[in-house]
Amino acid sequence: MSDFFKTAKNTTSDQAPPAAPAATVILLREASESFEVLLLLRAKAIQFAGGNWVFPGGRIDPADYKSNPDDEIAAARVAAARESSEEAGLTLNSEEFSFFSHWTTPLIEKKRFSTWFLWSEISRDQSIVVDEGEIVDHLWVTPSDAIQMMRRKEIKILPPTFLTLYELAQCSNIDDVQTMTSSRELPRYFPNLVLHEKTPGILLENDSGYDSGDMDHNGVKQRVIMGKSGWEFIDET
Repeated sequence: MSDFFKTAKNTTSDQAPPAAPAATVILLREASESFEVLLLLRAKAIQFAGGNWVFPGGRIDPADYKSNPDDEIAAARVAAARESSEEAGLTLNSEEFSFFSHWTTPLIEKKRFSTWFLWSEISRDQSIVVDEGEIVDHLWVTPSDAIQMMRRKEIKILPPTFLTLYELAQCSNIDDVQTMTSSRELPRYFPNLVLHEKTPGILLENDSGYDSGDMDHNGVKQRVIMGKSGWEFIDET
């Protein structure tokens, strides 16, 4: 990993591969004391995020734009519903999706995506049927329990998934999620991926070290770093 960072950390926007439009949907359902989120396990053989637990989603295909090739928002809804059907056997109404955040993959990555994160509530009687190809398992779990599973090294998740779970864990119920997402401006994350003493981390744009990639920079810190027990979010804004 360290060799990759050494060769890739100076990638510029002109050198980086373009970020392909993508969409993912955070599916929530009521639980006895809180709410649960659906995570899907990507097959280890998959090049991108193989072996990681993710939300249903993938690239926005040309057909997802339907009659308007310029409406990426509408296409994101269609793509998220389509991917949920293909990966988990779900039939969802994309018009019921709300937007949660947007993530653009760091410049140094070889595969880059411009991903709309949506969310929706579904009923407990919806059955999950994974495709047994790209997706090999599924899990309904509370956001806080998912984070604890990561800390016990029972599951692997990527930083965007972790930060999303972290935000969801601050909510007591699905109504709280609705209030949070409807009352804020859509967060847009374009992290700077860095390696500090062989430990990976992403600096968010409010972090004082964002432009330089200096993890030791004095000033405001807003970052996700890999600690001894998995990802940790540091927010001193």
